[in-house]
Amino acid sequence: MVILHSLRQRFRELLRSERGIALPTALFATIASFSLASVAVVASVDAQHGTTRDHSSKEAIAAADAGANIALLRLNRYAASLSTSTPCLGMSGSTLVVTTALADGWCPEVKGTVGGSSYAYRVSPLTTGTMNVVAAGASGGVKRRINVSFTAQTVGSVLSAAGVIGLEEISLDNNADIRVGIGTNGNVTVKNNANVCGNIRHGIGKKAEFSINGTQCKGYGITEGNESLPPVSSFMPTNIATTNDDYRLAQCTNTKVSPPLPLGCQSDTYSGSWSSNVPWDSKSRTISTSNNATLTLGGGDYFVCRLELSNNSHLIMADGAHVRVFFDTPENCGLKSGARQIEISNNAGITSTGYQPALGKFDVPGFYLMGSPTIPTTIEWSNNSGVNEFVLYAPNSNINLSNNATYVGVIAGKTVHLDNNAIVKQDEGFKPPAIGGATLYSRQSYVECTGATGSPPNSNC
Repeated sequence: MVILHSLRQRFRELLRSERGIALPTALFATIASFSLASVAVVASVDAQHGTTRDHSSKEAIAAADAGANIALLRLNRYAASLSTSTPCLGMSGSTLVVTTALADGWCPEVKGTVGGSSYAYRVSPLTTGTMNVVAAGASGGVKRRINVSFTAQTVGSVLSAAGVIGLEEISLDNNADIRVGIGTNGNVTVKNNANVCGNIRHGIGKKAEFSINGTQCKGYGITEGNESLPPVSSFMPTNIATTNDDYRLAQCTNTKVSPPLPLGCQSDTYSGSWSSNVPWDSKSRTISTSNNATLTLGGGDYFVCRLELSNNSHLIMADGAHVRVFFDTPENCGLKSGARQIEISNNAGITSTGYQPALGKFDVPGFYLMGSPTIPTTIEWSNNSGVNEFVLYAPNSNINLSNNATYVGVIAGKTVHLDNNAIVKQDEGFKPPAIGGATLYSRQSYVECTGATGSPPNSNC
């Protein structure tokens, strides 16, 4: 009985005591912590896998885009070497070569690397319309594929599509008035009672903004898209530096012989003084006139650095002439940043005796400025410069037109700004001159291919 009593007493003590509870509690806590940590680790690993794949996916699409850009660059650089028999650019080892299309009608595959990713592209054969490049990019086991279409352009086709082009921007203010279609790869800004009577194209991802009574005439639309301006060098004569009509502007130094020397001197008509105010400075290669003087150009191609007209002076293209004035680069001309390669002011102007819309004659002089990608240059028309008839093409220069002047023709520059009652228009029937030049391709559309690669290469795109 004593033993049983003792056992009961110890059992009661064990029930009341907490000794030994710490061990299972610690075990449960450890197991719980481990479970939570495992969940976090698994989630972290999954997230890292997702982040890695997302990063690889972005690199793959970037590589594909790089491949398409390389295809476009090569096409523009070597398009003149392609023909109907050899319409493709391919690779022979590490050398780019002109070659034929494959059996499916597409050009051979071209591969390359960019960063740590790879790309491969195929181009549809050379045509006069739209071309396609299908480019695939790969990174970290992820592949993505895109289809980019290119459209062919020449300077003439670009100028036929819009009367005013500002590659990076077009802005109008203070009663400026454009009565032709306009286009830019940047933004269009119309404000302070300015107006556009024509279609407007702004750049992809950009906008056309109207403020402070800026307007667009009814019946015209606004579209989005980018276009390229071919360089002046694509249509400028390759021998322009040595074969040009600048001699027609030179002063005759020997009039005692017939014909006077140097040969061809003073062939262009000038109402100013050939003895004291010669319109041509051969050292600076500048055409300029004295006050109230008129210079009539009757030659063909001129090659200059600057053109200056002011104080009621005028430049006229003679009837029957087809004048083109090419402007050398600011580097070759020794010009500094911001230099004005054309400056027309104080009632000066440019007209053409061959511009007679009533007779269906629309001959105007052309001013073509090479400009520079590194030295900014400017074209300035200001202070009541009257009516001006011309083609102005300056893809690397900033163009400013202002103060009650009227411009008849087409204008294209890096940027175009109009203000203070400036007007740009075209008479009915006007067409820009057939400038010609090399074909330049630019992006027209971009889509990602979502299906499997097939035949033709742009299937499922």
